[in-house]
Amino acid sequence: MQIEHVDPVAAAEEASLVLREAWPPPALHYTADYLRWQFSFPGPAPRAVLARDGGEPAGFIGVAPRRFRFRGVASDGYVLSFVSVRPRFQGQGLASRLYAELLAGLRASGLPIVVFVEAQSAPARRVLLKAVDQAGFQRRALAACRNHGFVPRASAAPLQAVAAPAAVEDALAAIAACGEEPVLWSAPDAAQLEHSLRDPRPRRLLRVEEAGRAVGAAAVFLSEVTTAAGVERVATVDALYLPEPTADRVAAVLRAASTAFAGEATVPAVSAPNLAIVPGDQLRPAGARPTAATFDAFVVHPEGGPWLDAEVTNLEVV
Repeated sequence: MQIEHVDPVAAAEEASLVLREAWPPPALHYTADYLRWQFSFPGPAPRAVLARDGGEPAGFIGVAPRRFRFRGVASDGYVLSFVSVRPRFQGQGLASRLYAELLAGLRASGLPIVVFVEAQSAPARRVLLKAVDQAGFQRRALAACRNHGFVPRASAAPLQAVAAPAAVEDALAAIAACGEEPVLWSAPDAAQLEHSLRDPRPRRLLRVEEAGRAVGAAAVFLSEVTTAAGVERVATVDALYLPEPTADRVAAVLRAASTAFAGEATVPAVSAPNLAIVPGDQLRPAGARPTAATFDAFVVHPEGGPWLDAEVTNLEVV
């Protein structure tokens, strides 16, 4: 087995093959175009490790650049994801070797990392935490991100808040207003937001208003999910930028997401993988209902630092 650092953009076709075989349906549809877009975000250089057996791709892992803000200070970092081993190569400790190789290469960067792992997969969690500890990185568990679903209802009561399409400048203003201390905020700059809109899947920015003033923003997109019946297209809330979330404001985003891709979505429900910044007692009044999917979130840092005091993140689950 050969394990090597690769250019993730150049290796997108091989990575796509590994990811699509590794994750049984229902799972995100990992196309090469999607992976190229993820690894092309402006910021620190993306990193990836690919395992090959006799020249055949066997496993993959990577980090993509993101920008964050915590306690008013913005900084670069990474989101770690795409950890995958093709079925016939599983059970050989390959995932652990991929983590070890990637983390060793990231130590010199000094940059913090956010990583999500499926809560229902105890083995995946053990592999991640063992690799982080063996690499000598510090870590902190953040609030879990439980996926919620939303189905629009014709009889729903009017809201005080409304969410409408936004320009990049509107979203940046809303992001700048997010400053609650326990939250590790996703804080893309203009270049990252503009790149996000080049997603190969349809994507929109939303401005949330109430009583004529801006109170937040959100990013929504049309997710592609591989199922046993084929690829479904599901309206999805990517990230919430609500410094003061309320049930009405969350409901406004969910309702706007349900109509943002009219004629393109193949299912009526909206998916919201990360509503962790929203108090639990506001979710049901907003119309959000929990599903079985839950992701544990962690901050991983080679040097420690203030991020290890964070309690929750609004970063999109990648």
